[in-house]
Order: sequence, then structure tokens, then C-alpha cells
Amino acid sequence: MPQPDAVRHCGCQPEAAPTAMHRRVSGPARRHEKGPARRRLQRRMLSLAAGMLLALPATHAGPPAAEPGAALSWRQWRGVLFRVVAPAPATPSRDRPVSFLLGTLHFGSVEELHLDAELLQNAMRHTRLFIGEVPMSAPRSAQLDGHRRLPAQRNLRDLLGQAPFDALQRLLPQLPAAQLLHAKPWLALALLESRGETVSEQTLDRQLAQWAAREGLPAFHLETLAAQLQALDCVPAEEHAQVLRQRLAMPWLFEEQAQRVLEYYRAGDLPAWLDEIDAMTGLDAQARPIEQRARLCLIEARNALWMDQLDPLLRAGSAFVAVGAIHLTGEAGLLASLHQRGFSIVAEPLPLQ
Repeated sequence: MPQPDAVRHCGCQPEAAPTAMHRRVSGPARRHEKGPARRRLQRRMLSLAAGMLLALPATHAGPPAAEPGAALSWRQWRGVLFRVVAPAPATPSRDRPVSFLLGTLHFGSVEELHLDAELLQNAMRHTRLFIGEVPMSAPRSAQLDGHRRLPAQRNLRDLLGQAPFDALQRLLPQLPAAQLLHAKPWLALALLESRGETVSEQTLDRQLAQWAAREGLPAFHLETLAAQLQALDCVPAEEHAQVLRQRLAMPWLFEEQAQRVLEYYRAGDLPAWLDEIDAMTGLDAQARPIEQRARLCLIEARNALWMDQLDPLLRAGSAFVAVGAIHLTGEAGLLASLHQRGFSIVAEPLPLQ
């Protein structure tokens, strides 16, 4: 299951050099270099396009395939950056400010994700508000640590068994054994699914927050770190340990799935990513309902809470929203919810090759 920003606030400190799981992609999958002239042309086009979009008449803002609010398959939306325009007001207005909705990946650098930093920054410059999931920095507290760590009298080795715990240590050698021993199962899963990456100045979410601050954009956060950790910690540790134990029985899948997630993201194929999550590979009939409950807490329930806040902000327009990409897709995804509320949504090819 994809994990949100809280994995980067785990307080984990690296102990050893990264394993092969953490190496950047190389070979045929590497990004093709663009010529300087072509890149300059793309940036000029984006700057012109973004300026034109801000003054786009209401009659030209909707997707050509269907009217806003009409029944539409969520699988139609491909991409990671979307232009969002609010429904037409009761009083006709020619000026309907455009917002941008960017799906992020919580591991990997901007370059590894095949995004063009300058193009994204140009889009951000045409907005007046930055909206993210949680603040990038939050003070440590015993309450927050209680969502990450098992109680003092318990440990992860006892929950998993010696052999699965040994396998976990081999997959996450950069983490001190004492920290891993007392980590809750959800945190171990989050680290495995994000290739063991924690805090990094190069991750997309942090880069976006820095760009927004540099542009002087006020920041709005959809939830507190405490609320996010509570969503991650919604399944009892004993039950979540069953999911972790079964997934550790096929340890090679973590690296394979992380690579596929990168490929889905680069291709803008978020529906395929959701399909893989739904498959719950490696889990039996007992573990699947546990994983489903964890997913409902982490994705669908948070989407519903976010929509109540996003709706008025996006109706006002001129916002740049950046949330985990998996929140965009699916029947209960943000794109489908926005469309049902009458927003026009158009995929932008700007950040991809």
C-alpha cells in the first residue's frame, strides 16, 4: 500500500549504506536527455499557456469528453498533473481562475520521476496558494511517537517471529536494530514500500514546499501530522503484523513493486497502480480484509475529509495542490469527486517526457 508523508517523519536514522533496493534506476529506463533548445521552447509554451489558462472563458474550460458532473469513468484520466476549473458561477463571469492538481510520489527525486522542475515551477507561479498534505517539518512528541512505536513491553520480533524479523532486518539494513525492533508494522511496511527512504531534500514533496516558499505562496495543509499518523495506525499492530509477515515471505516483491510504481507514475497510469494495490499480491484470505481496512483509513477516508476542504479552495481558484498520486485515482479518488461536484478536469502533459 502506498504510504504518505509521515514515513519521512519516522525519526529513523540511517546506519549503513543503501542496498540495491535504494539505487536509482539506470539503463534503458533512464530519462532521455532533451536538447536545450527544445527545453527552452517547452518552458516558453508553458508560460504562455498558463497565462492564457488563467483568463480562459468558462465555455472553454471543460473536458471535451463529457460535461462536468456527468457520469464518467475514472480510468479516463491519465497523467499526474491536472488543470482544474470550478463550475460556472450563477452570475456569468469570464474570469474563472485555474488551479493545478499534482499527484506526487513519496520516494524518488524529481529527476528520477521524469518531471521537469522548471515546468512545474512555472505552473506554480501562476497560482496564489500552495496546498499540501501535511507540514514538511513537525515537532516530535510522545503522542506522535506512540503511533510509530510499539509499547515498551512489546516488540516487532515477537509479533512477527524470529525468521520474518530477520528478513525485515536484511531488507532495511540502514535502520538501527533497536529502532526496527520497536517499530509498528505499518511503519516497517511504509519503509519497505518507499525503498527505505526517509527524510530527503530531493523528494518531490519537499521540493514543492521549498519552491512554494521561495515564490512567497501561503501554504495550506489538509491535515495535521497527528491526523495522518492516526490514519496509518488505524489497524491494531497484532493484525497488521499478519500482513507484514506474509509480505516478507516474498521479499523480492518490494523492489519489483517499487520499480513498477515508478513506471506507472512516469507513464501517468495511476489506474494501473491502483489495480496492483487492489490485487494484494501475497496475502491470503485472512490478511486481505486487514489490508483493506488499512487502505480505507489511509486513502478513501482521507479523500473524503480532504474534499470538504478542497472544494471551497478550488472554487476560489488559483491554487496549486500537491498530494499523493494514488489519492487522485479510483471511484473515490479526488479527480472523480471533483468531477461529480461540477469541476472541469483536463490532464496536462507538462511534467512528463
